Formats: sequence, structure tokens, C-alpha cells
Amino acid sequence: MVFKRRDKLHWVESVRAYVLPRTGWKRTLTYMGHRLKRLPDTANRIALGLAFGVFTSWSPFFGLHIILALILARVFRANLFSAAAGTFFGSPLTFPFIITFALKLGNWMLGRDPEEHDIRKIGHAFSEASKAIWQSFKSLFGYGKSQLHGLDDFLFDVMLPYFLGGLVLGSLFGGATYYASKPLIEAYQAHRRKKMAEKNKKKAEKG
Repeated sequence: MVFKRRDKLHWVESVRAYVLPRTGWKRTLTYMGHRLKRLPDTANRIALGLAFGVFTSWSPFFGLHIILALILARVFRANLFSAAAGTFFGSPLTFPFIITFALKLGNWMLGRDPEEHDIRKIGHAFSEASKAIWQSFKSLFGYGKSQLHGLDDFLFDVMLPYFLGGLVLGSLFGGATYYASKPLIEAYQAHRRKKMAEKNKKKAEKG
């Protein structure tokens, strides 16, 4: 590969780079903010895209958050870029809180003990489930036996409460994102149009 690193990063460095990008979270978020401000779209579509991004960040379907946000944005005619940007709400820094609160609320909704899950064991549960799914996929081609039967407890004990809690909290946070960001985007766009009009007027006067 042309752009492959000559010296492979140690896995610790890879994790560090994901949690703390070399450019820094502040610079990354600043760049995203500038891009959002300059999107050639309505404030409603941009705010709706952000809301979908935040909403899907509460989903237990890790690795699919951006895809889910883009699908929702496409269906409801929201801005695709802002939908992808909204998924930045979910990060290695916020996922421990997202997972904890989603599971607590989901367990409460199901009449279970909200303190049932230890957050330190959830990552292991997802890892084991991923291995089982991959092994089951390989079994379709004759490599070993399917392990889907072992996912029953994971789906019922972890995924179900996570999904229910995430659905409620994602809706609340997504709605809050929409109603908080829309007026801000409208104000910025109005200010930007005013400045552009003044700039064009000055050019016309000089011409």
C-alpha cells in the first residue's frame, strides 16, 4: 500500500490515537463546527441531521452509528454531513456514560434491577458476542459450528435493555439537539447573509 505506515503502531498507541487524535479533539471539533456553519442547506435540515447523529449514538449497534444516522437523514431529508457529524456525540469518552445510563433505564423499564450490569463487563460481553457472530458466519462456509444459540442471554440481558434505554434517551438528547441547534444555525446564517450583502454592496460601490 502506498500510504501504509512504515512503522506499525503499538496497540496502545492506536487506542491513544483514537481517544486523543493527534490534532486534538478541540481542533477536530472546531473543524467540524466550521464545516457545519458553511453547509449550503437550511437550518432545519442541518439541525435535523445533527439530531439523528446524536440519536443513533445511543444505539447498541456499535460500528453502525454513522450508517444508521445517514439512513435516517436520507429518509427524512436531513443533511447527511451534519448527521455524520452528530455521531461524534458518541466517543470513547462518552460511551461509558451512554452505556451505563441506557442500561439502567432499560432495566428499569423492564422491571429489572437498574444496578444489574457491571459496566466493566459489558465490553467483554460485546466482544464475546462479536466472536460468536463471526464464527457463525464462517460456519456457513463449513468452518466450525454456529454459535448463534449462545447469543440468547446476551440479546435478552444486554441488548434488549440497552436498546430500550437508548431509544428513550436518544430521542430526548436528539430532540434537545434539534431545538438547541436550529435557532443558533438560523442566527449564524442570517448574520453570514448580512455580511455577504454588505461585502457585495461595497464591491458594487467601488466598481
